[in-house]
Amino acid sequence: MNNLYKVSSAISLILGVLFILSAIDFIISIIFIGIDSNWFSLLQNNWLIVIFKLHAGLINIGDDPLHGIHLLDIIILVLFSIMCYSLHTVLKKTNKILSLIAFALSVISIILFFATQTAGRSTIMLVVIIFSIIMLKNKIFEKVTISSGILAGVFLFIGDLTVGIHSNIITVLFGIGYILLITWFIKTARILLRLGNLQPLQN
Repeated sequence: MNNLYKVSSAISLILGVLFILSAIDFIISIIFIGIDSNWFSLLQNNWLIVIFKLHAGLINIGDDPLHGIHLLDIIILVLFSIMCYSLHTVLKKTNKILSLIAFALSVISIILFFATQTAGRSTIMLVVIIFSIIMLKNKIFEKVTISSGILAGVFLFIGDLTVGIHSNIITVLFGIGYILLITWFIKTARILLRLGNLQPLQN
């Protein structure tokens, strides 16, 4: 189990870094208008960045930018599901049913994405909210981690439900949610690493 936590800690950190790099690449493309910023094309346009662009009016919803199988989104969904299994093993003693539902949703999100090429990805937001709520009754997780997860999930989920609406308020909240999601991944990575470094019980 220790190795699972260590691997999941690395995955959580990788996810946080992926979202950071995607944001940096997006910012570069905004600052240097007309300059190709595809320094690492795999990092281009994860679906959250695409939704942010839609709310900010930078791209047109009519072009259906959220449709299609994107390699980066697949990688994020698969890594996230592995991480969710680890969180389930940590939190099942706190709330077995909710933690199992959260893990199941992370797997379903992958199936939905392949089936529809559109739906499923933002299920991650719901999963983050569920796990963060369970963390409220678990002393292992810090308040910063819990609040970051809940707020990130709410802000990003609202942004997903209102795609197509150009609103400065929603755009700002979505941007804050994106940053909070990165915080949640990094803080969760710390906790999982700490659990992975604990000595296993001797029989």
